[in-house]
Amino acid sequence: MPTAKSSKDVPEPTPQLEDAATSATEPAPDPESAAEPAGPEPGVYEYTHYADCVYPHVPLTCHAATADSPATVFEWPFGPPDDGRWTKTRKKPNAVADNMPALSSEE
Repeated sequence: MPTAKSSKDVPEPTPQLEDAATSATEPAPDPESAAEPAGPEPGVYEYTHYADCVYPHVPLTCHAATADSPATVFEWPFGPPDDGRWTKTRKKPNAVADNMPALSSEE
């Protein structure tokens, strides 16, 4: 009658051989891609969310576009908040932080 092989009879792979096989088939990670993903870039962004909001850290009151007025377009010096409410644009800024003087008609 045939007997089953015990687990003692089956050689286990050595970690050294597995590491060598893995390193031969997988490329080394790129140091730049291993870095944290870059956040939003500085620049001019248009507020594209449907509801108005206030960002206290700027401070900036943002308005959604309506039939009577355009959406807030603001130049974020360090990039907009990463909340999905802003879209990069080439439009001219039409808002400044609430604690700054209003834009003149010449700007």
